[in-house]
Amino acid sequence: MTAQRLGDLTVLAFDHRLQLEALAARHARGAEHIIRFKRLIAEGARQGSGGTTGVGIILDDRYGEALLPAMSGTGWWVARPVERPGSRPLQFEAGPQIGATLAAWPAEHVAKCLVSHHPDDALALREQQLDQLLALQQACVATHRQCLIEIIPPADMPADAQTLARALEQIYAAGIHPQWWKLPPPASSEAWRQLEDTIARHDPQCSGVLLLGLDASEHHLHSGFLLAAPHAICRGFAVGRSIFGNAAAAWFDGQRSDAQVIAEVAARYARLITLWRDARASAAA
Repeated sequence: MTAQRLGDLTVLAFDHRLQLEALAARHARGAEHIIRFKRLIAEGARQGSGGTTGVGIILDDRYGEALLPAMSGTGWWVARPVERPGSRPLQFEAGPQIGATLAAWPAEHVAKCLVSHHPDDALALREQQLDQLLALQQACVATHRQCLIEIIPPADMPADAQTLARALEQIYAAGIHPQWWKLPPPASSEAWRQLEDTIARHDPQCSGVLLLGLDASEHHLHSGFLLAAPHAICRGFAVGRSIFGNAAAAWFDGQRSDAQVIAEVAARYARLITLWRDARASAAA
């Protein structure tokens, strides 16, 4: 399907499940604490956005289902994960009938799928994962919604400036054309040019790339923003633990109040929004 062209997006991603489950378990906390903590993040997102446009969230059904209605239909860009976290080869959280899952969502919600993919994966693994992504694309077309594919190459496999572009080449070659990509920040302008060229050749209607955070420091994220901002294919960020990670560790340990978590998330989110917009404005100037 053809994507509706939007402006830049500054997205708070808190669809994390395994990470928060592990944190909760360390402190003998249950699922109700994860649900409660996600409510605090959502409120921090609202406050940190300052009522501006171009803001969004990525939020899961497992612990955020009750929050999704309040964040929908209000001008926020909303994406929801479909992958089973940690699965490699890729599996879907709700089982193989991905079309039925998407059909139950509001039409505006974007299907987000994280896949641990490397262009040098074994052929059988690569084909299995691409088959899953193709099934997701078919389900998105059938339900008239956009798709975001997040690529994180496995940390134990070697990567260079060509790795991401090669991964996208393989996915495009399989006939998969997501409206959005969510990618680790390329480390050089040349790597950005390779990504731009790959996307332009295969899908000039692509909405663009959102940068993920991988729990990086604000300083590191800012450096990535400055490198990305001159490249039109980059449309903003979708960052999570860099915004809420410190607050999560302290809150589950009993060292932060609810109000302190909300204030910290709001402040960190607001700063990242400003850093991205300032980087974009400087690049344009």
